[in-house]
Amino acid sequence: MKDVIKKFYSELRFPGTYGPEEMRFYQDHGVHNRYLVEIDDLLIPGMSVLDVGCGSGMLTNLFATRYPDIHFTALDFSDSIDYGKSYASKNGNSNTTWIKIDFLQWSPPQQYDLVICCGVLHHMPDWELALSKLKLSVQPGGSLVLAVYNPWGKILKRLTKINYHCDILYHDQENNPFEISFTDKQIRKECSDLNFKKVIPSINNKFVDFGAIFNSANGGLALYVFTQPK
Repeated sequence: MKDVIKKFYSELRFPGTYGPEEMRFYQDHGVHNRYLVEIDDLLIPGMSVLDVGCGSGMLTNLFATRYPDIHFTALDFSDSIDYGKSYASKNGNSNTTWIKIDFLQWSPPQQYDLVICCGVLHHMPDWELALSKLKLSVQPGGSLVLAVYNPWGKILKRLTKINYHCDILYHDQENNPFEISFTDKQIRKECSDLNFKKVIPSINNKFVDFGAIFNSANGGLALYVFTQPK
């Protein structure tokens, strides 16, 4: 199954290709996407950041451009990472280490101030092992940002045709070879050894709300922020 997943995302290059003009937009106008805002709020110059499942590197290159004093490590097992590395080289983003490897086969050289795993865990058959390794990669006092599909996001998909806006998102949602969803209760239980800080969309961080239904184009993505106890 891993080989099938790797081939699919190597060909898809999710979340897609991009150019300097997209990065300049974020530089000039700031980050507005509600998921990216949560990550942006956690970034502090001088910290170390690990992006697990970086795909074509859009998120990594975006924040590496915005924060040249932060060192990023971007990791993915598919060929899509080649685009991110090439973009960084051509556009002077020298504050990122790019590693093409299966996360479960990788030995982290250190723990990180911030570990990001967005839109990845729900495509990993060995998600329990991966989540355990993600948590171990966060240094005491550091943060884990985990974005996963929520079952709410699949309700509208069963009832109506979803407008995905682009072919890459369509194929990611409709044709990917493996995916699961996580309830809010499940994620909190699996990460009960960490300190829970936030989840979006939610009502007062108590539970994932119905807003996830209307994000069916992204699988009802719910983003969690946890911290590692000191």
